[in-house]
Amino acid sequence: MKKLTQLIFLVVFSSLILSAQIVRTDYVESELISEVESIKPGEPFWLALRLKMDEEWHTYWLNAGDAGLQTKIKWTLPEGFTASEIHWPYPEKIYLEDLANFGYEGEVFLLTKITPPKVLEEKEIEIKAKASWLVCKVECLPGDAEYSLKLPVKDSTPQTIEKWQQAFSDTRFNLPLQNSDWKIQSTKNENAIKIFLIPPQNYSSVNEIEFFPYDGSIYQNAADQNFTRTEKGYELTIPFDDFKVEDPDTLKGIFVSDIGWRGENSERALEVIIPFTHLGNDEAAKSSGIILALVFAFLGGIILNLMPCVLPVLSIKIMGFVKQAGEDKKRILKHGLVFTFGVVVSFLLLAGILIALRAGGQELGWGFQLQSPEFLIILSIFLFLFALNLFGVFEIGTSLMSFGAKSSGKSGSFGDFMTGVTATIVATPCTAPFMGTALGFAMIQPPFVTLLIFSFLALGMASPYLLLSLFPAWLKYLPKPGKWMETLKQFMGFPLVATVIWLAWVLGLQTGSDGVISLLAALFLASFGVWIYGKWGTFNNTKPVKFIARVIALFMFIGGLVFAMNTTTNNNLPENFNSKNTSGIKWEKFSQQRLDELRSAGIPVFIDFTAAWCLTCQVNERVAINSVNVVKMIEEKNVIPLKADWTSRDDEITKALANFGRNSVPLYVIYAENLGEPIILPEILTSGIIIDALQKIN
Repeated sequence: MKKLTQLIFLVVFSSLILSAQIVRTDYVESELISEVESIKPGEPFWLALRLKMDEEWHTYWLNAGDAGLQTKIKWTLPEGFTASEIHWPYPEKIYLEDLANFGYEGEVFLLTKITPPKVLEEKEIEIKAKASWLVCKVECLPGDAEYSLKLPVKDSTPQTIEKWQQAFSDTRFNLPLQNSDWKIQSTKNENAIKIFLIPPQNYSSVNEIEFFPYDGSIYQNAADQNFTRTEKGYELTIPFDDFKVEDPDTLKGIFVSDIGWRGENSERALEVIIPFTHLGNDEAAKSSGIILALVFAFLGGIILNLMPCVLPVLSIKIMGFVKQAGEDKKRILKHGLVFTFGVVVSFLLLAGILIALRAGGQELGWGFQLQSPEFLIILSIFLFLFALNLFGVFEIGTSLMSFGAKSSGKSGSFGDFMTGVTATIVATPCTAPFMGTALGFAMIQPPFVTLLIFSFLALGMASPYLLLSLFPAWLKYLPKPGKWMETLKQFMGFPLVATVIWLAWVLGLQTGSDGVISLLAALFLASFGVWIYGKWGTFNNTKPVKFIARVIALFMFIGGLVFAMNTTTNNNLPENFNSKNTSGIKWEKFSQQRLDELRSAGIPVFIDFTAAWCLTCQVNERVAINSVNVVKMIEEKNVIPLKADWTSRDDEITKALANFGRNSVPLYVIYAENLGEPIILPEILTSGIIIDALQKIN
């Protein structure tokens, strides 16, 4: 009996410590509660102000609407402790005659994250707070109360208080999401704003979406928000207040949906902070966006020539210009035009495949073909044979000369075209500055606009060579043709072999060592086949010998290709690839769920959207991300690094990229609670760029 009495006393005593006494004021019952039973030094925890209003009475959200005042909390914390702003669950619209207020009826929990210092000598801490609110029915009454909460300090992981576990969970569910798969744009004119919402594919039909602005005295809160369906999604029109206090340049607030932003029974609130596209009519805004995307695509195409994945192939084109220096102007122009045609056709073909697959429900982006082991095998064999051709193991030009015409111009044109095709294929691992924004914009446009943007990207990439063809006088600054060109030709084969080694590494990450062995076997058979072709399949041998040599070469090439294809499967990356730690950075594998958890907890996040086949990503990782100063800053700021590896297909990463208007890697994003919007870093990084961005985290 004595032990039972002691147990009851301990339970009652702990409940008094872990939640302040309930305070009763006019029409409101309130208290300050903790989610956890104890505090661990350096580990944030959550407190909640619980407000329970009498029937028909309400308190207010952070924007009260046409009348009212938001609830406020003033904290008195021990030294070294910090408190976040209130995390507000989404409100409801409360009408009173011609006015509309935003607030809460019944019971609401207003969350605040408390961060203790990393070192705590006390065994118990006391947190004090004073809350004030306005409670209304028809008449309104101000209310306030003071609270004191004592919590023990322990080194063990804090345990949640079972009594309040569901309340905290439900409240977090009602907090607005920070991002989603929806595409949202907004325009404005003098009288109203229009919001365009495009849902992801296969999304359930929405019956209602309502917008709650963060800023007051700008919109007509009580007016009907004209919600309509469109061909692609939904449209919301909200009139401005006749006496608005400012002309906003950004749409800030939350959307509340009857279905949920991730499908049925998911989170119903979504935060939106996006600039208005442009003043004036929608068509003008749309046109200006397309023009800007075309400019970015052209500039990105030019810069793409400087990327490490393109240089090995385009160096061969430079060598071709050296050869052409002594030709007449018409032939030089023809070479440039055919090369440009090969680039444009290849880009349009890639764009067409991408559009078709996405229309069929596939989540794909720029470089999608390099996520396929089969394509990596074909590309590796193609580039390896190209290198062997440069080394002189075999020649294909002489046999092509008799195909369709006797002039060497025919074979030259085919070579120019294939150089353009090859340059496009190997360009896909890279995303140049300007290019990522243009590609992201392109993939949410109608097919014609998408193809137009890809065409400008192709023209930008081909423009330096087309320019040399149009002004052949500039070729005089190149060295004169001579015997040295044969040495240069052979030397150019080595960058292609290096590219094949890199592709084999990417294949190994996707399929393991079996895939690499299959590729090496295919390369052996293909190289043996073309050696036979070069030795006995050329014009200086008898017809029977040429025929047999070519049949053997073809058989070995096809046999190697079939063998590699049949023994290679598109396995997922090993689990430890995303978290590999070669630089001191303890990477976590990216997932939208993990990102949402960290953001809800107010923990800063650095996301690296990368892929093994993206050479720009690999250079950034070695030059900037893995630097000692960056690693140290990430640790000092308690940033959680997430690696979103896109080497193999991953629909979740594709959707996450689309949330930032991107369709390619690299992409680097920093989230922090004190930042109004996430920081998006440029495609090409230095350690200084990353450190400057991380220093903005409080």
